[in-house]
Amino acid sequence: MLDARKSFRPDDPLRALGIRAVPSGPGGTPLDDSLRQLVAEQLLAGETAEAVLAVLMRRGVAAAEAKAEIAAAAGHPYLKAATQLQARLAKRDWLLEARAKLERMQVAEVPRRERLAPETFFAEHYTTLTPVVLTGMTEDWAGRQWSLDSLAGLGNPEVEVQGGREADVDFELNSIAHKRKMRWHEVLELLRGDPETNDFYVTANNSGVNRKALAALWADVGDLPGYLGKSHLGDGFFWMGPRGTVTPWHHDLTQNLLVNMVGRKRVALVSPAETHRMRNHRHCFSCFGADAELQGVPAAVRPRVLTVEIGPGDILFLPVGWWHHVTGLTMTIGMSFTNFVWDNEFTSFYASEGAL
Repeated sequence: MLDARKSFRPDDPLRALGIRAVPSGPGGTPLDDSLRQLVAEQLLAGETAEAVLAVLMRRGVAAAEAKAEIAAAAGHPYLKAATQLQARLAKRDWLLEARAKLERMQVAEVPRRERLAPETFFAEHYTTLTPVVLTGMTEDWAGRQWSLDSLAGLGNPEVEVQGGREADVDFELNSIAHKRKMRWHEVLELLRGDPETNDFYVTANNSGVNRKALAALWADVGDLPGYLGKSHLGDGFFWMGPRGTVTPWHHDLTQNLLVNMVGRKRVALVSPAETHRMRNHRHCFSCFGADAELQGVPAAVRPRVLTVEIGPGDILFLPVGWWHHVTGLTMTIGMSFTNFVWDNEFTSFYASEGAL
């Protein structure tokens, strides 16, 4: 039993775990918790002791200290418990891999369905997590006629955009830092030049400000009876950007309808059954980032990518958990919606937020 009266030196946190730390040699990098975590991660990833030793020595840790630390970690009960949890995850990944194998036997394309009845959509797509492009459902929406000239008639309110994106490889993860205030006519003038750029984009992340600034646009947004609750200010997210805009690989925590009003987009998708291949390093994002094709990924571990283009009036159903990457092929204006008439609540049991 641990004697609570005993204290441990703050510079030797592993004494409480029964791990003996070997002093670093002259000029060697001392082991700290970040390096110990690296040792554990490498061993759990299946790396050999020799490979982990090489990593530590490249970080400047003396060979004797590194060998002792690796041996202590490999035999420690905490790491053994983590190995058991890893085995449970491997079992789950096996089930996902079985599902992915069966999915790959299907035709590798996203279907297009015209004027699909809500009950058919619910049975064949909503509850089966199957993407689909819905057509013929927005012809009477006034928003289909949006243009830079007509949008200038809104006046010149202050709006919010995502800016300075091209200098930041993690622009989407750091979206809060990229919020910029601009006048509406400034945004329209930038788009008139038809640049090919990912540096500015009006996205769902700007909706807190833009719902009020662009409130008049909601009168141009029609309804999808049987699919969505009636649209009003507060429902839906507005998107507008030049050709070349990119939304990097990520998955959503809800079912989504992406309604393309103006222009064309290319959307790459990967099934949630291949999540274990998507290098999910943080929250709902992938290390693949803006790499839509994943051509550099070895075939044995490359996810199957489905690609679909959506044009004016097309509606893409993005099921919860489906990884997607979006590229603007032209200037685009669109909306996205999550206010389905069916249950669309999946976040209350999303337990990994903040831990991944």
